[in-house]
Amino acid sequence: MFIFAGEKNSITMEKNLLIELLEDGDNVSLYSPRFEGEEYTEFEKFLLQHKDSFPNDVAQIVYRLDIIKRDGAADRHFRYEGTKRDRVMALPSHLETASLRLYLLNIQSKVLILGNGGVKNTATYQEDGQLNRFVKTLQKIDIQLKTRERQKILIVSGTQLLGPLSFVIKTDD
Repeated sequence: MFIFAGEKNSITMEKNLLIELLEDGDNVSLYSPRFEGEEYTEFEKFLLQHKDSFPNDVAQIVYRLDIIKRDGAADRHFRYEGTKRDRVMALPSHLETASLRLYLLNIQSKVLILGNGGVKNTATYQEDGQLNRFVKTLQKIDIQLKTRERQKILIVSGTQLLGPLSFVIKTDD
């Protein structure tokens, strides 16, 4: 379905996605969105796109995820991104340097929804069209997750997301 968005001459599309479990852990579970019709989740696309060009950065992010899975998803492991109203964060943390940023949602420090990311060449993600789209996608997912959590349609039980994990979000393409 296409909706024309006024003066901007941009097209807003509705996209179906499913939040898929990647790894079930005792302290933290990892999930990632997969858009309908796509072979890979957003996190898998991130890894595939950057593993050859930025192997050290990818290794650092994967290593950090391993530590988080082992120790828990405390805020100290992440950079705060997005707005104060959402749960968008980035890896690596401020303590580490890397060219790549991986954007994710941290849900109650028990569930990470790993999105996509890329090379950060600008002071803020908003200045880079691609990075901005990745963050906006996670923000839209977060809004729907929070709505379902408030309505008790979706709950976090231990490190599991229980409830419907398919969504329709509007994206600007």
